[in-house]
Amino acid sequence: MDIEQRKVAIVTSLGKRYSGMIDVPSAAFRTTDLFNSANVFWRNPNEKCYNNAILMQDAKLYVEDAAVFKKFDKIQIKLSEIYYFYDDLESIGNEGEKKRADSMVKQSQEGAKTVQIVTRDVSNSFYFITGTFYGLFRKKSNDKFIPLSQAQIVEIYKRQDKWAKKEIALPHSFIGVSNEHIESVTFT
Repeated sequence: MDIEQRKVAIVTSLGKRYSGMIDVPSAAFRTTDLFNSANVFWRNPNEKCYNNAILMQDAKLYVEDAAVFKKFDKIQIKLSEIYYFYDDLESIGNEGEKKRADSMVKQSQEGAKTVQIVTRDVSNSFYFITGTFYGLFRKKSNDKFIPLSQAQIVEIYKRQDKWAKKEIALPHSFIGVSNEHIESVTFT
């Protein structure tokens, strides 16, 4: 097995973002498949404290997109705490996902769909996420993470009894959104 590393950003609740390297079994392995796997790949399984976690190396924790709050040589992030993630490699998400979905679309006669997602509220804050989904959403709704292209994210938050919004800047337009944190979804 040719083990590789890939730079990924993981966003958890309340504006926390972890950025660092994760192990993947090979360079061709999609990050979405890794996160959706029943047994998340670990180079050294003896380091695992949680069965439902991913190991990030050379990680940096950012709070509210500010400067680095803390650096970690290694840190385990529970999958259940992840709201969304994105690769630092643009090509892994967009083109790979489109090619893979093309065969599913031909089989199902379904095309790309625009999806709008509202996440659960945590401390007077939630995300409104839009994007394009390729393939069968119903099938992917059983996975841990849903892959979206052309994604846009807006955080809606309440400060001093007033609602405000903040657009989240993404380096690319591909993300994986946690099914566990989806409150509602609609297609257009």
